[in-house]
Amino acid sequence: MNGQPRGDGHTKPVIDSESAPRLPHEHDESSDSQVSDVRPVMKQAHDDVTAGKVDTDRGPPMHDAYQRQKAGVKGTKRKRS
Repeated sequence: MNGQPRGDGHTKPVIDSESAPRLPHEHDESSDSQVSDVRPVMKQAHDDVTAGKVDTDRGPPMHDAYQRQKAGVKGTKRKRS
């Protein structure tokens, strides 16, 4: 094994002119291990966006509410119950 990348994105190691099994990180980083069919949830998300549906994620509104609450409490002690 000469340690040089093959250049094609495949990480199939060769030791003494024989193919060797990949290590876990080699499998994860290999371009040929990234090929898969479209997942149903991703297709549904694509279809929803192209149909004009609005994202109902509550992350941004909750973040804004938290920031407002944090700004209002700044410098004051909260009473423990």
